[in-house]
Amino acid sequence: MPVNIDPVRLKPLLGMQPGVYLTILYAVVSVVVIFLVAFLPGILHSGKRVTFSSPVNPSVVEVDGHYIGSTPVTAFIEPGTHEAVFMYEDMARESVEFKVSHPVFLTWLFPRRQHVASSSFLDTDSAFRNYLTSMYGQVVAWSEPSLDDRYHRPPLFMQVAETAVDSDISGIQDELFQFYSSAFAFITSQEMLSDANASLSLVNEREILSDSHVGRLESTLASVGKLLSETVSNESIGLPASSADIGFDRTSLTVPVEGFPAITGYSFGSAEFIKGDVVPASYPSVNSMGIHATVEGFSLGALEVTEYQWAQFVTNNPYWAKSNIDALVADGMVDTNYLAGIYPTTAVVSNKPIRNISWYAAQAFAEWLGEVTGRPVFLPSETQWEYAAASVADKPYLTGTIALADSNGPSAMLGGYWELVADSYIPLGRFLGTEGIWDSPLSGVIVKGGSYLNDPAKIGRTTVGVLSRDECAETTGFRIAWTD
Repeated sequence: MPVNIDPVRLKPLLGMQPGVYLTILYAVVSVVVIFLVAFLPGILHSGKRVTFSSPVNPSVVEVDGHYIGSTPVTAFIEPGTHEAVFMYEDMARESVEFKVSHPVFLTWLFPRRQHVASSSFLDTDSAFRNYLTSMYGQVVAWSEPSLDDRYHRPPLFMQVAETAVDSDISGIQDELFQFYSSAFAFITSQEMLSDANASLSLVNEREILSDSHVGRLESTLASVGKLLSETVSNESIGLPASSADIGFDRTSLTVPVEGFPAITGYSFGSAEFIKGDVVPASYPSVNSMGIHATVEGFSLGALEVTEYQWAQFVTNNPYWAKSNIDALVADGMVDTNYLAGIYPTTAVVSNKPIRNISWYAAQAFAEWLGEVTGRPVFLPSETQWEYAAASVADKPYLTGTIALADSNGPSAMLGGYWELVADSYIPLGRFLGTEGIWDSPLSGVIVKGGSYLNDPAKIGRTTVGVLSRDECAETTGFRIAWTD
């Protein structure tokens, strides 16, 4: 049986027919939705994504005193007037005032963007030279052999090239060439080599350097590329180590400090010899490649500096006392292993070699001895050390920690403890030559001779080890050298 259903009919509201007030309702809801979706996010969180860039690469950016990052960097900045400070370390900076408007429509869907750039604030030749020196230090630091492919090396060479192109500083060509000549000696990976090649291509394209400079640098990179090639090669490089007899005379250094015995040593005359040996034509073997070397007359301690001698030094130089380690670490002179497990004292004459001291500490000891003796006292150079070691090539490798002096030349040149020398470590220095290469406090220093923990079959007088300048190692000590 059919059922009759009465249709539903909306009643008028406030005198308005349903079609009218429903239309108004739909319109209001639509407006509210549009407001909530399109405008409210922008009202509550308005601003722009601002990208900061600078021709000085890399630069650090601060906005209103807050660190943002290194250029190029993008950050969300709220509306208003702001101050961006672009700076390279502490040597140069520029302030840029900028305004961010108050966009509100669909900012979440279409973020508003803005670009703020500095000028090239390395606007003097001296400022650019300081920049190159700093970037050179970064190249040295990133050349560390311990940094493998897990570390993302920054494109330092390309950053320098881009900065040079955009800086438009006159008179920088020679300094830029010297930067590249020095920095290329610290290329220790294919990643660094690729960066250097790309950088040199940009400099050449923009004609920043002369054709002759570019040609020399391209030749250097080609040679470095062969060393770092993954292609197996049987090629050798270097000259055979000297084997001729080397004469020496016994001598001593009188130290006018109460309780400080004279330091026994051996004097060597001026000579030319071959430092290093024949090695495979690859990195890092070239660290020990044989080259012609010259030494002027010098004297070298028969033994390494002892704990007792160090105690005398500390007594007269409290800054280097073990109790002052916090200040020494803060000053970058030593690391936290300084004199670890060692308590030097003048109450007991200990002839055990001092260790767990840094290169800076060893240098300070030598300088102090020079002051009290009135003689030039110093850490031996690698050339001097290796020449002296060649004079006692027949002495056995010391597999213990205590050596005894004799009348047959310096003792324990091989074995016992590694010995600090004066030279900075330059990975490709022997291969490319060291003339004109800048020094950097960030470079490591060379240690020689091996220790009682090393395999004597793998350590010779030509072996090159490396330590950081502030590193204090249990297996490393030093001996001093002096001249009349």
